Formats: sequence, structure tokens, C-alpha cells
Amino acid sequence: MIVTRDEVRVGVTPLCAYEHLVHFSEYPSFMSAILFTEAAGHGGHLTFDIGGRRVEANVELSDTEPGRFVRWRSEALTESFWLHEAGDHVTDIAAMTELDDVLIPLFDASPEAMLHERLHMNLKGFKRFCEEHEHSFEA
Repeated sequence: MIVTRDEVRVGVTPLCAYEHLVHFSEYPSFMSAILFTEAAGHGGHLTFDIGGRRVEANVELSDTEPGRFVRWRSEALTESFWLHEAGDHVTDIAAMTELDDVLIPLFDASPEAMLHERLHMNLKGFKRFCEEHEHSFEA
């Protein structure tokens, strides 16, 4: 199991950030590794590029608390997001990615660093996306 963590501060309310995280159809707009998504209810089918490997995954929201926490899971990949109000219209987001590298072996000399870089880039993309679309959801 490979586990990596990172953080980002975004200029939107926690509820706005939460709403973007629970809508899988928006993921290709801010997650560089997602090639395709089909959203369905509280889940979806995502196609990832992870370390040069194309991975198909059925994902499902497994634990949520509006404005505070989002976790989604697939058989081999889990992502969790903790949202904390850091001021007026500012949210700190701590994220954790857990990858079962037995189910998805990575062909990279440093898979931990590669997975961390992927999470870091996705959080930067999420910040940009949220701040550009802050009025998409009423908070």
C-alpha cells in the first residue's frame, strides 16, 4: 500500500469545495490523471492514468460530511479530503491518496514520489477549478 498526503488552500467556502468534490463529472476538469468519467448517483466509472498505466475503476462515495469531509473508494484506490474553514471564503484542504500497489503495480523507479506528485498536481488543479467556478454552487 502506498499512502501520500498533501494540502492546499482554496479561495472558496468549505461547502463550495465539498460540492465540487462529490460531483465525479467535474473530476476531468481538475484531475490531470483522469482521462474519462461516467458519473452515476453516488459513484461513477473513472479512467485514470497512474504512472503511465491506464486504470479503469468503479468509484463510490463511501463517507461524506457536507462542508467537512469527502472519501471515495474503488477496489485499489481511495482518496480522502478534509475541509477546514480557514477564514472568510477560504478553505484548507488536506488530502490523502491510498493506492494498493499489489492490484495496480506502478512501473516507476519511485512510485511513492510519482503518486505524491500526482496528488499535488490534482490539488493545484482543484484550487484553480474551484476559484474559477466558485459560484457554481450556492454556499
